[in-house]
Amino acid sequence: MELIAQGAEAKLFRQGKTLVKERVSKEYRCRELDRKIRRERTALEANLLKKAKNIGVNVPNLIETDKEGAKITMEFIEGKRTKDALNEKNFEKICLEIGKNIGKLHSYGIIHGDLTTSNILQDKKGKLFFIDFGLGFNGRKTEDRAVDLIVFKKTFEATHHKLMPKGWELILEGYAKENREQAGLVLKQIEKVEKRGRYH
Repeated sequence: MELIAQGAEAKLFRQGKTLVKERVSKEYRCRELDRKIRRERTALEANLLKKAKNIGVNVPNLIETDKEGAKITMEFIEGKRTKDALNEKNFEKICLEIGKNIGKLHSYGIIHGDLTTSNILQDKKGKLFFIDFGLGFNGRKTEDRAVDLIVFKKTFEATHHKLMPKGWELILEGYAKENREQAGLVLKQIEKVEKRGRYH
């Protein structure tokens, strides 16, 4: 296996057409607690991938879950990060599609936890794939949905400032199309959270 990336939470290995994600041990935690946390996070991430797939959001196909070894084996997506693919010519279609997918995830109670254009891949056919649900969880609170979007907005603005505000407006437009019941409440909550950030 070839190590292709390593972060604070996990190592990523490529093996042919598969990707193995292995959660790394934290030395500052006691051994039993560390094993428990890595087992639970591995199981949760695998379940979120399956759930997202079932509702029609493109994610890598899950191949195997090894809870004891804290490993997930999944399909390797050939393509590039949307961070690198997004530009002033194609952003309208892509931003709308991103918003729709986030709206769909939220409407089924999936909070991604780390939404960035680096965690959305574009394959060779232009299809978008959401990856890295390692910080994700099941949640239906308006606050959770709002914070998920605010995290994305901040990274989007920092990475794609030339596409603001139009790109963000299209993301919210797509979001509302797939999450009509909650969209209004979520947008109001975003305003409240952003005001808290400004004045506290």
